[in-house]
Parts: sequence; C-alpha cells; structure tokens
Amino acid sequence: MMSGKYTLTQLRAGKHWSQEKAANALGISLSTWRKWEKRESFPTQPNVEKILKQFDVKYEDVIF
Repeated sequence: MMSGKYTLTQLRAGKHWSQEKAANALGISLSTWRKWEKRESFPTQPNVEKILKQFDVKYEDVIF
C-alpha cells in the first residue's frame, strides 16, 4: 500500500498503466478518466470506492 497524497495521474503512473488501462480497470470510458485526471469532473461515490480498491489506497490519501 502507498502512503501520502496522490493524484489520479500519480496512482496510474505508479502501476505503469495507460489512461486507457485505468479506465478499463474501473469500467469507465477513457474520456471520463481523462476528465478526472484534469479535475474537470469528479468520480461518483461508487467510482471513488473502485479507485480506492483498485489502487489500494485510502480516501484521505487521494487528491480527487
């Protein structure tokens, strides 16, 4: 498990994933993931939970 504050971009890069792979892992569209990384939109609660599980982080450690 990671510790500290991480952006979605940093979490994805830590797994050496493309944006497309991250989107597929969460079952969302590539454009949705890109908007989240750019902070143009934010994930819903169910998607936040998927992110936390997929990247093995706690809510307080992620900068949404």
